[in-house]
Amino acid sequence: MKPLYISATGQDSGKTAVICGLIQYLRNKGHDPGYCKPVGQRYVLYDNHSIDEDAVLAHQAFGFKDRPQDMSPIAVAEGFTAKFIMNPDVSSLEQQINGSFNRLKEKHSMVIVEGTGHAGVGSCFGLSNARVAQMLGADVIIVASGGIGKPIDEIAMSLALFKQYNVNVIGVILNKIYPQKYQKISSIAPKGLELIGTKLIGCIPFDSKLSFFSVGQVADEFGYKVLSGNDSLTNTIEHTVVAAMEPQNVLHYIDKNTLIITPGDRIDNILLTLALSESTDYHDKLCSCGLILTGGLQPDSTILSLLLKSTIPVLLTDEDTFSVTAKMKDLHFKIRANDRGKIASTYELLKDNVNVDLILQNLTS
Repeated sequence: MKPLYISATGQDSGKTAVICGLIQYLRNKGHDPGYCKPVGQRYVLYDNHSIDEDAVLAHQAFGFKDRPQDMSPIAVAEGFTAKFIMNPDVSSLEQQINGSFNRLKEKHSMVIVEGTGHAGVGSCFGLSNARVAQMLGADVIIVASGGIGKPIDEIAMSLALFKQYNVNVIGVILNKIYPQKYQKISSIAPKGLELIGTKLIGCIPFDSKLSFFSVGQVADEFGYKVLSGNDSLTNTIEHTVVAAMEPQNVLHYIDKNTLIITPGDRIDNILLTLALSESTDYHDKLCSCGLILTGGLQPDSTILSLLLKSTIPVLLTDEDTFSVTAKMKDLHFKIRANDRGKIASTYELLKDNVNVDLILQNLTS
């Protein structure tokens, strides 16, 4: 079976979620897919190698026995691009990718290859998505955010580059489509995609649960100190409130699973957060899932002892309230291996909304 290359039109299109769903679907159908992200831009130290975060997710969440460095052969470190431009020899990079890919291909009936951004990403060092797909002999699916005009324009640009490299694009998955727009997009987009020479093979609705993140992820991302509630760092954040007003006014803005951000000397709002976490409505209407204390202001021992006795996770930072809030505004987290609920949801979304049989037909033809 030919390898399948999952590309996108840009960041946060949801291709990793699509891949998570696809791996589960294929395994349930008796296939043994491998995974590879040839060029990774966000990497961590894993198994003593620089490995892309998405490859770490796949390795941990799906129990792959392959070497992590084969699943993520190239990690684009700082200065990588400038170094290449001054000495533009892509052959060694291609050999790395081909070597890793061939080892994966020997162990698996097919390999799912995850791209990085749109078709042209990586061109600056000779490894655009289009070139890598060509090199591996892969067919391509393009994942784009839900819509009509803008996604089709972006897909057209990617198609042009894939065509230049003689890479077959099976079709397009439109992802994260809001419910109120689903019917319109699913009826009009197929015709629009036909006009630019491709087809729609999936329309995946927006699932807000996939965009939620945990208190622990916020602590890890920004290096905030955990004052209390270590056992509850997995609490999910659905809403965020800046509690810089009187407690009775703050209440109007709190909903289920709300992260409260307040200066560390606002004892009234700290006590409000504690009261909400212990109220009978905790798992119903009002729910404080976590607390961030700003300004480096740690509560006195009496208040701190109350926090330590509670189950609510409390984070402390030297940053001011505005800076913390600004960081939270556009925060996006990738799915992690321990996000079992999210990973299960990706399977249901893909199974119900993507024509996987059509994909498999193309890969076996």
